[in-house]
Amino acid sequence: MAVGGGKGKYVVYLTFDNEQFHYVVEASKSDEDENLTVGGQEGIYPAKLCIDLDTALKAAKTFAENGAMEKSVIWEQDEVFELV
Repeated sequence: MAVGGGKGKYVVYLTFDNEQFHYVVEASKSDEDENLTVGGQEGIYPAKLCIDLDTALKAAKTFAENGAMEKSVIWEQDEVFELV
C-alpha cells in the first residue's frame, strides 16, 4: 500500500502482486485533472483519485491491521502489463 499527498488531498493504492493495482476513488468526483504533490513531486491526477484524509486513513488502518482492503471505501482496479 502507498499513501501520498497532503493538504487535504491524498492518493491511496494497494497491490498484492505488483501487477494489479487498486486505487481508492471518490465516485462523486470527475476524471478532470488536479495537481497534487506526492513524494515531494507535483503531479497531475484524476480528481476521483484525490481523496480526503479520513478516507485515506480508514483504508490504511484496515490494511495495516488486517492486510486487507477496506470494504467501506470504493476501490478501482488498474493493471500493469509487461511486454514479452
